[in-house]
Amino acid sequence: MAVTALAVQQAARTGALLTKSTVTTGGFTFPNDGHTLLIVQNDSGALALVFDTPGTVDGLAIAQRTVTVATLEQWVIGPFPTAIYNNAQDLVTVTPDKGLTSAVAVVRV
Repeated sequence: MAVTALAVQQAARTGALLTKSTVTTGGFTFPNDGHTLLIVQNDSGALALVFDTPGTVDGLAIAQRTVTVATLEQWVIGPFPTAIYNNAQDLVTVTPDKGLTSAVAVVRV
């Protein structure tokens, strides 16, 4: 299954129109500079999102973070410290526990 690359939208004091994307199966990635937030609008059934943590501390793997978003809730998740969440390409990888049909957006603050 293909991983979807999400674009980062910039927040602004004057406001910014938020564009949400629909991501189906396979998960998604987004660029992260440590000031990035993920917005998830869940419209169908409880959804668990697993955030990959490729970083290490003293040579030990960091446990992955799972965030569960209940049906009909909208969550803001982040920011994501780069040393913990970024892979070698400075991307955060998120894998849903089931096909994700809800809307997501990535915002830099």
